[in-house]
Order: sequence, then structure tokens, then C-alpha cells
Amino acid sequence: MDLSPLPHNSPVLFHRPLQMDIMQPSRIKISELNPHLTCPLCAGYLVDATTIVECLHSFCKTCIVAFLETNKFCPRCDAQVHKTCPQLSIRADKTLQDIVYKLVPGLFKDEMKRRRDFYAENRELEPGEVVETFNIAEDEIISLSIQFYERNKNKEKTHPEVDIDKSNGKRFLQCPAAMSVMHLAKFLRSKMDIPSNYRVEVLYGDEPLKDYYTLMDIAYFYEWRRVSIQLYLVIIE
Repeated sequence: MDLSPLPHNSPVLFHRPLQMDIMQPSRIKISELNPHLTCPLCAGYLVDATTIVECLHSFCKTCIVAFLETNKFCPRCDAQVHKTCPQLSIRADKTLQDIVYKLVPGLFKDEMKRRRDFYAENRELEPGEVVETFNIAEDEIISLSIQFYERNKNKEKTHPEVDIDKSNGKRFLQCPAAMSVMHLAKFLRSKMDIPSNYRVEVLYGDEPLKDYYTLMDIAYFYEWRRVSIQLYLVIIE
């Protein structure tokens, strides 16, 4: 991995006023979200999230199907569901399930393993679909490809063209998904001996990334598919 010091005549030094994020999102604990991620019937995290259309309360599919076999109301708010066929009042909620899997590390893998084990022990049953979905664990290693970002001074555009300084080349890194952009910038500053009076900014395409973004955030925002994420580095005077 080539992380040589920044040349004094590097073309990537931009003059830009120091901008601080006015609003930064507050961090909340997963326990504060639990009421929205768990099933009121089994008290576990939602699996195959299913929502009652009349009141929009959600449950595990197996839990609510079993409940509606003997009841015709929502177990949470007592809202009336379909009188003759209660199951007509429920719908699979894939969006909610994706949120649960992304917020609860390991839940998806554990559930898929449980299903595989169940069908392995009950071979007379027809296996259900063990789906693949795009989920990232905080300790997953993400590959990065980092290049310098150079403003094309010959063209006047709102978003400057990307032109890589060939003498500097690419830097390849492997970092945990939980690593923040701020820590990535600090690491690059240290390895490249960038003076403290310069600001290091990391971009995806021509979009500056917030310091509090993690690599996991970037992977979700830009639909990473486990190939090297291309980032660009700007040194601002």
C-alpha cells in the first residue's frame, strides 16, 4: 500500500472556507428503537415482518397468523380486522424487515441458519426460500480505492470534473465497516504527512462525505455490492 507524503506541488490543494456542519444527527441506542423493531406477541425482533392494514401495527408473520386463527382483532390496539378471513388484513412488510436486519447485527444470519437447520432436520417438509439480502455487519471489512481529486480549471461547471494526478496513483485500504469518515481522514493525514493547517476532505464522486458517516452508511447510501468503493481525497488550504 503506497501512502507516500503529499508532494509540495500537489495539484489537489483547494482554497475553500472551512465549513462546519450546522446540524449533526444525534446518536441513539438500539434499545430506544426496540419497541418499533420487536413483535408484541413474542417479544423478539421481527422476523418476516407482517403488518395489519387497518391499523399498521406489525408482528412476526408466524405470530400474527397463529393469533388470527382464533381472533379477529389487532392484539395491540383491538382494531377490527376482516371478519370472515382475518388473513386478508395482513401484508408482508419487506421495508420494515430490511430495517430490522440492518439495525440488529447478526439477526439475518442467525435466522437463515435456523431455517437451514430446521429443514435439514425435517426433510419431509418442503424447504422454504432461504433468501439472500444485502446486509453489512459493523466488523465486516470494506475495501477502499482512494485517489486524489483535481479540479479541471479549463471547464466551468457547477461540479468540477474528476481528473486524477497519475503521479500519486491509487491507495488501497481495507477498513472495518464501522470506521467513520473522520477517522479515515485522520488516518490518511497521518500516513501522508499532511500539515495540520490543511483540511482533509473525503468525497464519493464529487459529493463531500460528512465526517460522521461510517463506511457502512456509505455502502448503504451508494448501494455497495462488495467491490472496492472508489473515494476521492481533497486537501483544502
